[in-house]
Amino acid sequence: MSGTASDYRQLAAGVKLALAEAQGHAGKFRINYAGRQVSDDPTRAEADALNNARTSLKDTQASAVVTNAPAAAARPAITLLNEAGISTVSVGDDALKAEACSAGSDIFPAGHQTAITVTGSGPPSSFTSTFTSRLGFKPTETAWRGYQGTKSILSSLAAPNVATASKTPRLNRDALAAALVASHSNCTS
Repeated sequence: MSGTASDYRQLAAGVKLALAEAQGHAGKFRINYAGRQVSDDPTRAEADALNNARTSLKDTQASAVVTNAPAAAARPAITLLNEAGISTVSVGDDALKAEACSAGSDIFPAGHQTAITVTGSGPPSSFTSTFTSRLGFKPTETAWRGYQGTKSILSSLAAPNVATASKTPRLNRDALAAALVASHSNCTS
């Protein structure tokens, strides 16, 4: 997870709540959480987002990244992650969603989509109630979107062919990206 400093607590809480509900598992995989901050200062945000993406590239077990970095900072990070086949969920805006919905977008140099963008309104009352009772503070839209994005990744990790058939299942990143985009992109044709 790569979250802006101002919303880090909210994004992390939404992601962690989704992981807790899944009991740290998705399909055949045990899921670990790693969080990193992105500066709220626009002059630092892109460098932070890229450094966080590079850290994910070094982690051979990284399956996906959830980020709420601003669109200008998220674009180069998504591009870098796409080159390595790592899926990304951006808790972003409609302009970034339009790019993520285009297979021909410059953010996908590998030639296939690996990112979705979660947009929309604030959290429903049922989520607010659960979140508040479990965590002791009220969620923002960022927490809700982080939760939704993480649930999308978790369900995609359980999709057919995402785990290899070997004795010790391994992640097929291309299959994960395909499942995530096909089931959760909310793109309209």
